[in-house]
Amino acid sequence: MNCLSFDVGGTTVKYGLINSSHKVLKKDKFPTPENEEELIYLFSKIIEDNLSDISKISVAMPGYVSVANNKYLYGPHLQYDIDFSKLTNFSEYDFYLDNDGNVAAYCEYILNYKNKYSNLIMLTFGTGVGGGIISEGKLLRGQGNAGEIGHMLTSNDREVEGDSGKRGSFELSVAASVWTKKCMELTEENHDSELSKKFAIKNVGSVLFDNELSLTNSETAVRDEIIQNISNGLLSLFEIFDNEAFVLGGTMSSEPFDLIKLIQSDIKNRFKFPSRNFPEIFIASQGEDSGIIGAAALAFNEQN
Repeated sequence: MNCLSFDVGGTTVKYGLINSSHKVLKKDKFPTPENEEELIYLFSKIIEDNLSDISKISVAMPGYVSVANNKYLYGPHLQYDIDFSKLTNFSEYDFYLDNDGNVAAYCEYILNYKNKYSNLIMLTFGTGVGGGIISEGKLLRGQGNAGEIGHMLTSNDREVEGDSGKRGSFELSVAASVWTKKCMELTEENHDSELSKKFAIKNVGSVLFDNELSLTNSETAVRDEIIQNISNGLLSLFEIFDNEAFVLGGTMSSEPFDLIKLIQSDIKNRFKFPSRNFPEIFIASQGEDSGIIGAAALAFNEQN
């Protein structure tokens, strides 16, 4: 039987019917509801329409969850709690719930790296920075919500306040939204630069990492600061978890340009590893389907 997966974001809910080989049989999406009642209603309607084809329901959420109680607790981009046991026919299928960063990490691990690595960390760059940690082939959850990589306090910039009052968090200095904001600011400074012209066409902050562009001094300084901040975060994670690989994903995964080369070059120039090898770095492969595929992968491979 199949799994019906939901990937809930702050603005959009993606869902799909996934088989045990992790293939997407069909998918769709709708705007994220404004409250629990509306979300439970829409989820229940979709479940009823697919009930004869499924044996499992799996949900990825953008924040803190209580797996034991089937509840979503809180996230900065979805600030109401949800009790999923209110779903229709709840006893007629196996139900799974997890954080969206965990789900994305598990998706990449199962589909691409299971036979090569046992210890992998994924970072998702979007509005913020999410994460998931695979340790010895299993998701590392702590008490249930480990892997909030974006909330590490790694930046010297204490001016902007982040989630829960945090200042200087990793995501406030390196999220994809920061890349875009910096590109907009640089465009205002110089409308005629190569970066400004390409950003006007692409409208994605990752153009800052295009090595084919001839950057001005100020553009180079902004790019290098972001790259160094990302490298610092990856190095800190490596020292703690001694992982074998990093996977970088999120909204930029379809157009990362030379992000990995820039990170690798920065790490090589600033740090030495005389007795170890720094982890390999990869770009996520599943794009916008990673949430629904990863949620299904959890349901098929982990036991309730």
